Amino acid sequence: MREVLHEDDKLTVTVVLDDGQAVVELKSAENGPDLSDEYEVVVVVDGRGRDVKADSPRRAEAIIVDELAEEPQPITLMVRVYEFFEGWELFD
Repeated sequence: MREVLHEDDKLTVTVVLDDGQAVVELKSAENGPDLSDEYEVVVVVDGRGRDVKADSPRRAEAIIVDELAEEPQPITLMVRVYEFFEGWELFD
């Protein structure tokens, strides 16, 4: 399952549920932000930072739930990419 949480002309934020994990994928357009800058790309789940792995300046991802339960507990996801900052409640 894939759910787009945010999409504009520079950045797309998507949550992907696959293989028992939940992952947030970040994709940047050619004119978008550099996702390989570890100080400017931050993913936080319930107040705890997650490791963000950049495949390139245009794509990065972070595991937000290591092992999904049949009915996952609600979590708060926050993503900051340079000036972009947004939060979502997931699995409500």
